[in-house]
Amino acid sequence: MYAACSDQFTILANQALNAVTPALEVTGARINTVLNYTEINYQGARSIATGSSTLGAYAIEQDTNFLNYLQQITTSEQGYLYMSANGTLTFLGRSNVLNPISGATFNTNGTGLPYQTLINQYGDELLYNYIVTQSPAGAAQTTSSATSIALYQAQNYNVLDLLNSTTVEVAALGNYLLGKYKDPVLRFTGLSTQLTALSSTKQDICLNLDLTSICTVVKNFVVGTPATETQTLIVSGVSHNITPGSHIISYTFESTDGNQYMTLNDTIFGVLDNNLLSF
Repeated sequence: MYAACSDQFTILANQALNAVTPALEVTGARINTVLNYTEINYQGARSIATGSSTLGAYAIEQDTNFLNYLQQITTSEQGYLYMSANGTLTFLGRSNVLNPISGATFNTNGTGLPYQTLINQYGDELLYNYIVTQSPAGAAQTTSSATSIALYQAQNYNVLDLLNSTTVEVAALGNYLLGKYKDPVLRFTGLSTQLTALSSTKQDICLNLDLTSICTVVKNFVVGTPATETQTLIVSGVSHNITPGSHIISYTFESTDGNQYMTLNDTIFGVLDNNLLSF
């Protein structure tokens, strides 16, 4: 038997906005504003963080798809928008996952949660070193790493439908993305675990992991140096495969690599440090 379920995103994807020009506001306020529009009048539970990006007073065209517009806001923040396990529409800004604290540890030495499979990526799948960003605030902003391009050739990433209010913020967002993607690194992008083989305590930990939960994943190597690789990751997807005698939970992850949280000498996307060089 196969069961397919859908959440409130299905409803949001079938709603449209009327023509309107919202006020200048931060991302969390903008989400609440559009959720409260008469044609939307969202009735579900919501948990909307403030966010860090300021969005411009740009006109919304008639019949703009509502879910697409929410995703535009999320991209302009580089945050997270999702339905939680209990059905709450949740938005987290990028600053909400700074200095993350892990709520679960997956490893293979018996001290944490065991996993069956671990998906690794190392290569140019997540490598971008030439970033172009733009919003209605002005001309496209280009950010690149000459060092990365010399090593790996130019790998483009264009985000041209941002809502950020100034070209300064748009350019800073490009730097933020460059810091996250300019170098190939070993990334753990997913794993699976057999729930039926776990104790009830460990089962509860697995079942309580939700989108944007923080996990630590440890991979042990039989030979070579280092002996282990440990990464702190954000849960970006959860799926269940249940058959008689088996319940496999699979998680997908996004990196919490510190580069994505810091754009040097930038007051919006990072910290000030005159002793360090930006990209």
